[in-house]
Amino acid sequence: MEDQEITQAQDENLKLAQYYKAEFENFKRRNQDATSKAYNDGKEVAILQILSIGDSLQEALKACSHDREGIEILIRKFSQTLTGLGVVEIPSVGEPFDPKFHDAVAGTGDTIAEEFQRGYMLGTKLLRPSLVRVG
Repeated sequence: MEDQEITQAQDENLKLAQYYKAEFENFKRRNQDATSKAYNDGKEVAILQILSIGDSLQEALKACSHDREGIEILIRKFSQTLTGLGVVEIPSVGEPFDPKFHDAVAGTGDTIAEEFQRGYMLGTKLLRPSLVRVG
């Protein structure tokens, strides 16, 4: 082989190596994005499933006329767990009605008068809207 042919083959091999390196970096990034999305989707599904536990605790507190301390402790622990997972409660009673975050099931007006079911956000994503009565 002549020097020119060797140099040309080296250039082609270098370009090919650079191409495959870039393809591998793109593959790693796509794989990391897919893994992150799968984790977040799974986290969201799990949180949605446990929200009914919080709803039940709230109902138990409303129905209990005495010795409420145990239920209140459980509700605080439940709220702390949600906060640790990045879940935020949507403010409702006394707030202006916002159809992006609230579902009105009764009443008319612009201000939320009563909350039937608490709504939650996970970061910027709405997990569940608050079910409210406006008045």
